[in-house]
Amino acid sequence: MEVRAAHQSERDEVIALLGHWYNDRGEFFARYNQNDPGFRDALCLVARDGGRLVSTVQIFDRAINLDGQSVPMGGIGSVFTLDEYRHKGVASALMRLSVETMVRESFEVSLLFADRLTFYNQFGWREIERKQSILAAAASLNVADRFVIDSFESARDLAEIAGIHRGYSGRFNVTAVRDEVAWRGSLKFAGNQPLHPGEGSEEYFVVCRDGARIAAYARVTRLYGVSMVMEYGYVDGAAGIDAMIAMFKFLGQSAAGVPVTVRSVGDHRRAALLHRTSKPAEPSVLVAHTAHDPALEKALGDAGCPVAHHVDNNYMWRILAPEKLARRFAMAPEAASAHAFELFADSRSVYWTSDRF
Repeated sequence: MEVRAAHQSERDEVIALLGHWYNDRGEFFARYNQNDPGFRDALCLVARDGGRLVSTVQIFDRAINLDGQSVPMGGIGSVFTLDEYRHKGVASALMRLSVETMVRESFEVSLLFADRLTFYNQFGWREIERKQSILAAAASLNVADRFVIDSFESARDLAEIAGIHRGYSGRFNVTAVRDEVAWRGSLKFAGNQPLHPGEGSEEYFVVCRDGARIAAYARVTRLYGVSMVMEYGYVDGAAGIDAMIAMFKFLGQSAAGVPVTVRSVGDHRRAALLHRTSKPAEPSVLVAHTAHDPALEKALGDAGCPVAHHVDNNYMWRILAPEKLARRFAMAPEAASAHAFELFADSRSVYWTSDRF
């Protein structure tokens, strides 16, 4: 068994291997390999048994905000092993190699999303509880009538949206740092893996206009049977919060399949992602991240949509370079590692679902 970084000539073979996942994932994973500006073969790890690849793990090159600093983060994803090679130590060998590779490549922290918590625990990742927000009454929010919902157009809107992202998301720990290249990559593969074959990772990206300016935006998809607001942002001040409330009402009505009363312009055909008329029993609530933003949660409650929270713990972090964190935070290595985990676990931190891998 050969365990190593993939060769460039093996890229198609890696995608074909990942295509065994629900039998239709090859195209999904190819989007990352072809559009992720941080992708490189040194970060795509494989196990080869004779003439075929049997297992793979990918390290996603990201940076996150920690105490106002951009910290290199290695995301672990695309973990897959053929059935006949499971429980034989193959994936474990790749996980050990992934840690060695991330340390060598100067990543300082690592994130993964997993159900097999104990498997990843043995390699140093620790699960952290985080809150998802359930907005069950978003469709009936009381909102100002001056706002207009428009569909996002990259050439027209990206610079303004990126500015809102820097101003809003940049206030919070753990958010992914994006330059223009990272933004354009994100637009190609935002969303997440579908639960069932053919259930898709398409993104519905909308903006809320207050006169001539964009005051808020949201990136939405249908994820695991619910309408998921993967990311949002709004301009500073009361007008920004009001615009965000109008956005949530528009999305809540779209998800519930009821008449939309918030004014809109542009192409909103992808709003159909939020409501499956063929599956009326599925939840029509919105799920989002709001725990990091108490002012927004209060405004939602005041406008008629109290926020409920669902806690999950499939959010796992690992420290890779405690000495580097120590220099960043001007602390001893052990204290710096503990501080980083405090930031990971803090309800005032947020890692957007749009940045999952």
